[in-house]
Amino acid sequence: MVYCRSIMSDSGWKSAEFFKDVIVRDLSLEPDDAYTITGFSIGKANEKTAGYMSLIHRVCIELKLQKSPAESCSLSYIVKEKSDSAFGGDLVELLSVFPKECEVYEKLLPAFECLFDGRAPVRFGPKVFKTMCSTSCTVIVMEDLTRSRFYMREKSFGLPMADVRAVLKKMAAFHAASVVYRENGGTASNLFSESVFAESTIEMLRRYYDTLYRAFLMSLRERNLPQEYLKPLVALDGKLLRECCNAQRADSSEFSVLNHSDLWPNNVMFGEDDLRFLDFQTAFYGSFASDLLYFFTTSATELMCDSLEELLQFYYKHLVSAFERLQHHNQIPPYADLLQQLKRRGVLILPPLSEAVAITMNGETEPSDMEVITSEQPEGVALRQRVYNNPVYATLVD
Repeated sequence: MVYCRSIMSDSGWKSAEFFKDVIVRDLSLEPDDAYTITGFSIGKANEKTAGYMSLIHRVCIELKLQKSPAESCSLSYIVKEKSDSAFGGDLVELLSVFPKECEVYEKLLPAFECLFDGRAPVRFGPKVFKTMCSTSCTVIVMEDLTRSRFYMREKSFGLPMADVRAVLKKMAAFHAASVVYRENGGTASNLFSESVFAESTIEMLRRYYDTLYRAFLMSLRERNLPQEYLKPLVALDGKLLRECCNAQRADSSEFSVLNHSDLWPNNVMFGEDDLRFLDFQTAFYGSFASDLLYFFTTSATELMCDSLEELLQFYYKHLVSAFERLQHHNQIPPYADLLQQLKRRGVLILPPLSEAVAITMNGETEPSDMEVITSEQPEGVALRQRVYNNPVYATLVD
């Protein structure tokens, strides 16, 4: 039996003891392998906020393997922790984000990746070594991708064309695998039947989105946006979330995939010749248009304006290629049908355009910023004015 001598014995996950089985899995230790943990520390995962409905930590561990001769080893892991203090924490229970993400990491991603075995291995996300959902703590322990030289891009918006194409190629493979998985009899829980925009969430989200959408509209009026464009946007005031809910509702007659649902630069780690997706807390089965519209809006806004057709055709080409690799024999919807799905759901660009894009382009990415920006206090009003009148953002929107 593998045994370990640790230097800490605190309760909860913030102890070396908690990571003993993680180390065993990570290093593929044998029953008679022994080791001593000589260092243990917990810090911030990175300089960017990786998620708003949880806290993200990096755990660093120093250990000595009791071999002959003895070997020292440095390890690190990313820990995602449920917290009531995180921005968006009130949605955590309503959306069941941790049970959903655990199911993705422990069940769905490994199954999707196995579909590609023998046809050039495909990886969609980080390895997960341990999950725990209890009254005392709820955490997911994942591999630290920086150990394999994966990094986030410095900018939280405006990815270059090469990165956009790389994400679309991976997205297409992810979508194709999610379809074949279900056609082969694979199952997913009912947690994946609804998106963030659902009947159960509209009232809670309205307190946040309505304030920002009205500030967005005010900035458009102040810049004298032509009425032919402004009028339909104004008509959605107070109705935007309902329209998005309708757009996200599953249609059994349409091509349905597992959407990541939150693909933006902070949820993608880029390696030398590959990438990984992070943060599957809002994944759901529905139209592929949700992932594409969200990704284009948050990560390739300028490219979407100039090269939308080219990017859609690139995605479709790799979707067909992924189905071929998976030996999928059912009919694939023609490109024209998928294009119509996208057009019918165009309203889905407005929440990220009036929220995530505006906020990240102004550099407001910390949870404290997000709390202030919806406030009716003077600092909240002033922050919204800065965000929506940011010249770079205004030029992009106009």
